[in-house]
Amino acid sequence: MVAPEHYDVWVDKFFIESFSEDIGWRRPFGIVSCCWKHPPFSRAQWQATPELFLIRWFSFAEQQAYEAVIKLENPAEISEKMKESAPFERYGEMVDRPRYNLVLGLAPGGTVVMWIMNSEENAIEVGRYQARRYDHKEEGEDYTRRTETYLERQGDYLRQQGIQYDGW
Repeated sequence: MVAPEHYDVWVDKFFIESFSEDIGWRRPFGIVSCCWKHPPFSRAQWQATPELFLIRWFSFAEQQAYEAVIKLENPAEISEKMKESAPFERYGEMVDRPRYNLVLGLAPGGTVVMWIMNSEENAIEVGRYQARRYDHKEEGEDYTRRTETYLERQGDYLRQQGIQYDGW
């Protein structure tokens, strides 16, 4: 899970299911920040390609909460693409490895982009989805303190650049 630079989000629900292997995984993620195509160190090993994702997050820049339920139309195809080796530079040398990372990017406006990669330089977009807005206050969620901390770091950038809703 990643977010664009300057557009931190708080992920409070993240569920993954694989129907073919009858396995699932749940994790309260917390803060997700930069960078867009550099997956964080948080990873999970899977025996099967996940087929269903539920993600719920709060965008600090927009002060908006989103929820996405994503059912992959082509999990077997994505799994096969992940097994293909792709070259990338590592410690000054070119190496070939499978694209073993499945990365979800959360962007302003509720856009969710899915890539497979072993490195930023050979990422392949395999899905693009639109989340729905929901009223986090109705759910009793309060992000005031986290928003204040976020704006201390990114407020100047947002005032100068605004919120970018395209280009993801």
